[in-house]
Amino acid sequence: MSTNKKFALISVSDKSKLEEIAKFLIKNNFEIISTGGTHKKLEELNIPVISISEVTKFPEIMNGRVKTLHPNIHAGLLARKSDNKILNELNIRRIDVLIVNFYPFESTINKANVSFEEAIENIDIGGPAMVRAAAKNYKNCCVITNPDDYKKFIKIYDSNKLINKDLYKEMSLKAFQCVAHYDICIANYLGEKISNENFPKFYSFKKIKDLRYGENPHQKASLYQDFGQRQISIVNSKIYQGKELSYNNIVDGDAALSCVLNYEKPSCVIVKHANPCGVSSNITLKEAYINAYETDPVSAFGGVIAFNKIVDDELIKNILERQFVELIIAPEFSKKSLEYAKTKKNIRIIEYNSYKKLENNASSQIKNISDGVLIQEVDSSMDDNQEKYKVVSKKIPTKKELSDLYFAWVVAKYVKSNAIVFAKNNKTLGIGAGQMSRIDSTYIASKKAYQQNLELMGAVMASDAFFPFSDNVEKAVELGISAIIQPGGSQNDQEVIDKSDELNVSLVFTGIRHFRH
Repeated sequence: MSTNKKFALISVSDKSKLEEIAKFLIKNNFEIISTGGTHKKLEELNIPVISISEVTKFPEIMNGRVKTLHPNIHAGLLARKSDNKILNELNIRRIDVLIVNFYPFESTINKANVSFEEAIENIDIGGPAMVRAAAKNYKNCCVITNPDDYKKFIKIYDSNKLINKDLYKEMSLKAFQCVAHYDICIANYLGEKISNENFPKFYSFKKIKDLRYGENPHQKASLYQDFGQRQISIVNSKIYQGKELSYNNIVDGDAALSCVLNYEKPSCVIVKHANPCGVSSNITLKEAYINAYETDPVSAFGGVIAFNKIVDDELIKNILERQFVELIIAPEFSKKSLEYAKTKKNIRIIEYNSYKKLENNASSQIKNISDGVLIQEVDSSMDDNQEKYKVVSKKIPTKKELSDLYFAWVVAKYVKSNAIVFAKNNKTLGIGAGQMSRIDSTYIASKKAYQQNLELMGAVMASDAFFPFSDNVEKAVELGISAIIQPGGSQNDQEVIDKSDELNVSLVFTGIRHFRH
């Protein structure tokens, strides 16, 4: 240890692990300078500490608003080796380590009924200014902004600065990222409150990991996550086994999981290339899976399967003996099912965390386009509920038909437009996706059903958007469809209603559409 005294400035809102880092600094011949509440806490811990006012020769004023914004502090943080002369002339202490975290602005604005004034008072000024100064001068000063990094500093730090170079650089990067995130939170909050911005104008993400590649092997890809409240997601899940998740695995897994979470009964969703190719709800999860698989076994090959209930060993065996699957995701797996899954070590077995559903569905979706960005709310609306649906035909759907209509309608929400879904007994029979015309999707959905010898007589039909013409009604009735659900809203609605009455098929308007591009 060096016999030369060094100085560390500590000013933190988050005082966790404070004793550990402070004692390490004292042991390594640091004198600690501190402010306000941190100074008081260090004294309570019987750790020697110098008041900030001793260094600045100026009192903390305005209830602590002004205390570190002083040349004696910033010169100490910014001093290079070549600045020793001026430091000595002005009797300024060189600050070798800065430990700062900011007023809790983000947690403050996330509290219920927080006032604008309280939010503003929790904007830190001196902290970010010091952190930026120390981070800029990383060759001479180490800045730590997160208590989780104390352990790393303690493990690596040595008085021989040469071996601290990489550590100081890393901490500098984290410091600038910390300041950037803090400023983004403030700017977005003020944008919402002052300018009535619909969406955050700035985004801050933490990197989860690099992916093997993107949609195709020649494309680089990484996974990031915002700093907001966590929710049920493939990103927040536990991976028991299997190869590393790819870009396409994550996209497909997200589509399957998002869909299956809509159902209360034991349900299964099989997804291929971001489109559901089979969905079912049933008394048992095994029956739900079998029904979903039978919708389109060809497309199910190499797909992603999501469940909303615990997966047991019997179900795992049934899946793995029946088909090749890339990924199985569920809220829970039995011990026996996990043991059996090991016989196919490359299959990804993922358990999702049951976070509470966000009350306001406030998350947004971002899509890049050429020279621009599109931002929208997630496709969730309080108006999309069965109580607001309208039967517009003379023929009234039966209770069973209404159940199937709602089931198919939910599936259609997760199918690429133009989307057509045939279903019966809460089981998909045919799905037509991503076509330029709606009638083409109808033909494809019917072809899928006939290929698997699935009877459409008495089934229902869901369309993600309105019928522009009555041809879809005619085709549906020709196939044996007994009830149709669609948003309505076309200038030809009356023609479609009249055709439904003429052909004696039930027609329900939801009043809301679900385009998925």
